[in-house]
Amino acid sequence: MTKPAMLFEKLRDDIIKGELPAGTRLPQQQIADKYGVSKVLTVAAFSRLEATGLVESAIGDGVRVRTIDREMLEENYTFREAIETQAIREACLHASDREIAELKEMAKQLQADEGVESVRLDQEFHLKIAKMSRCRRLVQELTDLQLLQMFVSQVTVYSRVGDLSCTHMKLVEPIERRDPVEADQQMRLHLRSARRCGIQAFLESRSA
Repeated sequence: MTKPAMLFEKLRDDIIKGELPAGTRLPQQQIADKYGVSKVLTVAAFSRLEATGLVESAIGDGVRVRTIDREMLEENYTFREAIETQAIREACLHASDREIAELKEMAKQLQADEGVESVRLDQEFHLKIAKMSRCRRLVQELTDLQLLQMFVSQVTVYSRVGDLSCTHMKLVEPIERRDPVEADQQMRLHLRSARRCGIQAFLESRSA
């Protein structure tokens, strides 16, 4: 693994774990000195972080960990719907029978699990659908969106995911029937329900 990649992963993990909270300024020289890399490599890592949406830069202010707000959440859900509806349509055309069977097992697990574990399973479930699309760009975009979701989970509750567990099987069924239109509709319903729950959880966390 290259040094920029290692620095990117370290900073990414620290942001997601909350060790670098939202709003934290990331001075280039300070980060370079801390991790023993050049400023050039630090800039490269910052560029990757900005592409994922975890940090933002402004002239005269440098790079900061992105502040979590409603606008950020709404933008994330809108892009996620665009990515995942296309992914599930493609999955209907390209997924193997074995992959569909594996996806069905994951949906059953989601019905049984709750809390933090269900968040991980939910992300794996959606990422598997993206992989079944056979489109690497869709997989990469969803992976970046899931990083943002993990970042946002610092200020929201995990229990909301359980409210959606029963709908995962409804995503599997149209893939099994090779019906991209129905799959698209079910994914939109699923993600819009997740959006309502996510925004509500965020607002509740801010008012607590």
